[in-house]
Amino acid sequence: MGLRTRYQQLLQKCKRVLAYAKKAQIVNHRLYTNNLKLRQYYNRILKRTADDTKRLIENRIKEKYPLILDHQKRVLHIANALLQDMEMTRDEFSSSFYIDLLFEKYLPIDFTSTDEIAIDEFHFPILLQDISAFQTDYLHLHPFRHLGISGKRVYNKRKKLFYYFLSIRDISPEIELSYYEKTDLIIETLTAVNMQLLQAQKTIEAHKSLLISLVCSLVEEHNKETAQHLQNLRIITTHMTEEIHRLNLIKQAPYDKFQYLKDIAYTSVLHDIGKVHVKKDIIEKNTELIAEEFKEMQSHTIAGAAYIKKVIILFNRDPGYSKYIDFLMIPYQICLYHHEHWDGTGYPKGLKGPQIPLPARIVAIADAYDAMRSMRSYNIPCTHQEAVAEIRRCSGTHFDPNLVRVFLNIERKLEAIPYT
Repeated sequence: MGLRTRYQQLLQKCKRVLAYAKKAQIVNHRLYTNNLKLRQYYNRILKRTADDTKRLIENRIKEKYPLILDHQKRVLHIANALLQDMEMTRDEFSSSFYIDLLFEKYLPIDFTSTDEIAIDEFHFPILLQDISAFQTDYLHLHPFRHLGISGKRVYNKRKKLFYYFLSIRDISPEIELSYYEKTDLIIETLTAVNMQLLQAQKTIEAHKSLLISLVCSLVEEHNKETAQHLQNLRIITTHMTEEIHRLNLIKQAPYDKFQYLKDIAYTSVLHDIGKVHVKKDIIEKNTELIAEEFKEMQSHTIAGAAYIKKVIILFNRDPGYSKYIDFLMIPYQICLYHHEHWDGTGYPKGLKGPQIPLPARIVAIADAYDAMRSMRSYNIPCTHQEAVAEIRRCSGTHFDPNLVRVFLNIERKLEAIPYT
């Protein structure tokens, strides 16, 4: 085999090798390209998986924590369901005072530590805007949605922010149930207190009656006026004050109007306690009094008021008893003014019209009726009709015309009083 032949053979081998090398290069390029595509696909899958995982985690976090804030008071997330419950948009909530309220009163704002901090549940009321719709849903005591908020505060090192992850539950039924329970307890307590007050009031009224009866007994020892007269006076004034209350004629009173009128009837029997100051022979005289005697008899109004005034001064010194001053002013006014006349011709002050205190105006009519109906040394008893006619005749002169009308409304009831 010659050199030429050998050269040809080697050349053929070289061409084959070059062809194989070219094919290998093509295959290698394809492999490289495919590898790049595979790597890109893998990276896309990896990124998609990471994004899906991140999204899944974020969704799970958002499901668990419907409200996420950062320490700069920005709303990072708020669930649509929560917005619907609060009847607000995201922008409205983000700019509402609720954010400031959360940070001022409930959320931890000490940023010296980056440790995770648990946030215990707290009660957070939200005022509902559409109250009419709220009322048709179910019965509420108040137009609020009551939320129980808890969660945690976490520090994000990368963003250098504190995140507040807040879970929220509707505790409206629990809160409203507690309102009902508290209301029931308050009602029970008030009922018990009211019973105690009623009992105390009965005790006070019993003490009033007892003290007044004792005073009247002492007066009776000095005065011919009998216990029957005082009892009659009490009955008449009671009928009149009840009618005044029924007609709502009193617009103002020193204290509760109903109790004030009752106290006028209670203390009406003290009208003549000043007669213990008058000589007994003048009181018991059967003939007409001379001017000097009549002047002394008239002094019983001032004397009776002076006795009451001493008690008022004594009570006024003690804060515990000063609250009874308004009550004591009733017998004071009755004693001093029950002989004043509507036209100003009475005594001791010559007061006229509404200048005369109401208790004295009432007792003046009651005392006059009973005096006309009673058997006294200086008086022939009148019939009921005659006494009523005289009261009517003196309307506007001796007596308050409005109170005379009150008297005429109840005069039929007075026929039941036994006069002999």
